[in-house]
Amino acid sequence: MTHPDHLDPLRVTRRGLLLATLAGTAGLLAACTSNDDLASQAGDSDQGYISGSGAVTEFAADQRPEKVTFSGQTDHDTTVSDADYTGSVTVVNFWYAACPPCRAEAADLKSLYDEFSSEGVRFLGVNVRDGKDTALAFARNYGIEYPSVLDAEATGGTVQGAFSAAKVPPKAVPTTIVIGRDGRVTSTILGQLDLSTLRTLIKTAVAE
Repeated sequence: MTHPDHLDPLRVTRRGLLLATLAGTAGLLAACTSNDDLASQAGDSDQGYISGSGAVTEFAADQRPEKVTFSGQTDHDTTVSDADYTGSVTVVNFWYAACPPCRAEAADLKSLYDEFSSEGVRFLGVNVRDGKDTALAFARNYGIEYPSVLDAEATGGTVQGAFSAAKVPPKAVPTTIVIGRDGRVTSTILGQLDLSTLRTLIKTAVAE
């Protein structure tokens, strides 16, 4: 996409995306935390999570982070790595089962998976807290067919660390990241996603 010369290309771009995000704000509840700094902000909350804005960032093609290199074990008892997804537009969603906005956006993720998988778009979850049984129960309940890496911080959080090393840290849960065919991040959503916004971000990546 194009950016006016006077705008920073790393800012939230595309007037349509901004409008879509604003339109969805009323439905964006709370983003649960996975980082210690965010967790400290939630310390006084009885619910255990803090507000998330659903902020959208798109990266200009010449200013995208370096390719994210990761690997991990999934709830399907398979090992996956970035190499398995190179060549495909990939949507990576960081979540865990007890997170209210993760549950709220699950149907939208399923809908977009159903819409775009026939076009070769891949989806991958990264569960930042749960074990296999809980992750699979969530997937069954919401009809999620794609796998999730089991990446609890207590056992290393290596996938989270890989995205942080690539300078696209999942600072809240949920966080959704779109990766282009070359393995570099094209856009991020920090907090509960808006379906129409993520659809546009995916279409933009597919069109490249």
